[in-house]
Amino acid sequence: MQLSEASNLYVRDLMGPMTTYLVDISNKSDLKIVAQQPDAIHMVSCLLERLRGTARATQPRTQKAIFEMAVAVMIPLLNFLEIYKNETVIIHMILKFVVDLVDAQVAFLENKETAILVNFCMKLLQIYSAQNIGKVSVSSSSSLLSQVKVEKYKDLRALLKLLTNLCSKDLVDFSHTFGEENSTDIAQVVYLGLHIVTPLISLDLLKYPKLCRDYFALMSHMLDVYPEKVVELNAEAFAHIIRTLDFGIPHQDIDVVSMCLRAVNALATYHYKEKSIGKEGLGTYAISCQGLNGEGTLRHFLQLLLQHFLFEDYSSDLISHAADALLPLILCELDLYQRLASELVERQVNPAFKSRLANALQVLTTSNEITSTLDRANYKKFRKNFHNFLIEVRGFLWTK
Repeated sequence: MQLSEASNLYVRDLMGPMTTYLVDISNKSDLKIVAQQPDAIHMVSCLLERLRGTARATQPRTQKAIFEMAVAVMIPLLNFLEIYKNETVIIHMILKFVVDLVDAQVAFLENKETAILVNFCMKLLQIYSAQNIGKVSVSSSSSLLSQVKVEKYKDLRALLKLLTNLCSKDLVDFSHTFGEENSTDIAQVVYLGLHIVTPLISLDLLKYPKLCRDYFALMSHMLDVYPEKVVELNAEAFAHIIRTLDFGIPHQDIDVVSMCLRAVNALATYHYKEKSIGKEGLGTYAISCQGLNGEGTLRHFLQLLLQHFLFEDYSSDLISHAADALLPLILCELDLYQRLASELVERQVNPAFKSRLANALQVLTTSNEITSTLDRANYKKFRKNFHNFLIEVRGFLWTK
């Protein structure tokens, strides 16, 4: 017998009885009553820990049997998610198991298996979201509210990790399923997952540093690699992304700010390149976005970044990221940029400062042989221009 066959057989023999037991429990007619008993909760906790340990132990020679085990317990786990919705420890253990399962399995799966796993993840996200929408804000007790926030913070970090692990499928799945029918659009799945999860991520919860970094890391990755998918989001979901980017740009964490700036750069670059070949780009979201008082997304970010980097405090490490975001924004909204520049100059009372500012704004977009293309060389030139521009004007603008 080959080593892989023997290894898979060993896993089936080892985990089979436990899997069958878990399935039998979930099928009991009196499960809702029995499940709430302390000994039942303890038993389910132990079973979930064993499942998670098995998932984390996945190796190429045992992957097949472990995936079979996972498929067998998918429906029971969704049932437990419903039954134990008020048992935060059980819920979090289910989420952690699924995170580890996807992390361990996703690199090995073909189209059919990927679809099974993704379908399970989407159902899990939908059930969790339905159970938790608005749950963080229902309590009037500050101590209980704080406890609930901590619980949701842990759960949401797990869900973001789950979506990040799904993203890795595209990174490892190079050729053998490319172009095949029935292949799973991972980018679409992750955006759908974000659409389900982001309403749970309030600005208050983004104050937790680790959750904040996880969220913006996933968001910046998705907008950078799959910007075309964001256009397919509904107005509410798109507006939530914009609100969170607004939250992140003035953040104290440099990594969070840089990820937000990369996300803005991705949106503006996508729109500019698409419009240059006659396509819609961000479409109506470039003209008007929910929550921006009828203002377009790109116009909003152009004004926000100019205000932030001219008049507010920031780290010098962010200048290059800011320049990369501003260049496509200026190219997309050149008329607005020129109007804002003119207004900024006119506000200067000191004639010498007015002249210096007007000259600096002119140099920013014309010197160093800047063009209207978004290639690496042009980005590099604009970074240098923007750095020199800030050195020239920040001192006297801040004295106002």
